[in-house]
Amino acid sequence: MQREERFLIAEQAARLGIWGNVGLVFVKLFAGIVGGSQAVIADAVNSLADIITDIVTILGLKIAKKPVDVNHPYSHGKVEAISAFLVGLFVIGTGIFIAYSAIYSVVNRLYTKPEPIALLAALLTLLAKEGMFRYTYKAGKKLNSPAVLAKARDHRSDVLASFSVVIGVSVARLGYPIFDAVAAAIVSLFITRIGYTTSLYAFYQLIDTLPDEAILRKITLIAEGVRGVEHAREIRARFAGQFLLVDVKIETDPTITVAEGHEIAVDVKRSIINEMGNVIDVMVHVNPHKDHLSNNHSGTTD
Repeated sequence: MQREERFLIAEQAARLGIWGNVGLVFVKLFAGIVGGSQAVIADAVNSLADIITDIVTILGLKIAKKPVDVNHPYSHGKVEAISAFLVGLFVIGTGIFIAYSAIYSVVNRLYTKPEPIALLAALLTLLAKEGMFRYTYKAGKKLNSPAVLAKARDHRSDVLASFSVVIGVSVARLGYPIFDAVAAAIVSLFITRIGYTTSLYAFYQLIDTLPDEAILRKITLIAEGVRGVEHAREIRARFAGQFLLVDVKIETDPTITVAEGHEIAVDVKRSIINEMGNVIDVMVHVNPHKDHLSNNHSGTTD
């Protein structure tokens, strides 16, 4: 998949989130106010926060897709992780605000029995958010984009939150109005948790935490499958947004020329980039294979 195509898919997923949430904000605010449901209003605030995070995501993607330049030789990919980190922090703040409002209502008994329109809005939100989650998650997994996956996790938390709203409003309409405020508090828990996990995942990428062992193992197998490579060792990789930067040390026959070793390294780099799909650069260091060194040789290798 070409670089431009990857970012186009990511931006389409983010735009879906924006327009979907714009519609939901109006629907839920109207239904929450008219229907007298604090839980639905809280869910509307959640969607309003989602609009802001979607805008942050798009801005991050636009910067991240800029090509490599003199000042950014490793690409602008980490901007994706930065935007995901900011999304997470904003989501946490939203959750705390909603929790405070819900607790205040319970303590001061500021709750009433919701009208049917509130329940209808909650059901509509549940269905809409599930569709948005599936579309965004599919795009995020396809691209392995931290920013898009962050939005997908946000949509998933919204699905769970909306389900809580449906239950809370339903029970409140049965004659227990306090459950409307309780549902708002439950919504805040889902929101805060997803914000925490999103920021934590992005933080790990920003400090260059190694990717999954399965990814490193695949890189090793690709490198060792190149003709002339005896072993591939000390495989390192770090994320730059949805892309990977890879370092690998290969061992070759020590009797070959420098030019031959260079050609093998070029083949290793080309193979990893072609077969991995999301690797944008590979640094290959060539060492002599130790089993080929005679006991009469001295010195060290990297």
